[in-house]
Amino acid sequence: MVLALCVSISAGHALADTDSVSNAKTLCRAVDTTISLSPCTYSEETKTVTVSVATRGGDAQELCRTIESSLIEKQIYFGADPWKLNLKSPASGDDTIASCDLPQTPR
Repeated sequence: MVLALCVSISAGHALADTDSVSNAKTLCRAVDTTISLSPCTYSEETKTVTVSVATRGGDAQELCRTIESSLIEKQIYFGADPWKLNLKSPASGDDTIASCDLPQTPR
């Protein structure tokens, strides 16, 4: 599942883009075809990407870190302003079960 996500991120993003919204769309396309239970959403206003996954707390936090690492490896950054990835689960009543910072453009 995680390997499929990494390949999907790579296939959907040929060159690094500095536009946070474009990168949020790329991330959503990747998770929608691999791990998301419902369509991924993003908000430019709150600077968040939200994904519904079939996992629980500790595994979700590990998944969050894996996604963040994959984005860095593919040089997919979310500009200078901090963006967050929120993982939600139907098992938790759609509450956020893990959250991590999405990679910011290196200075």
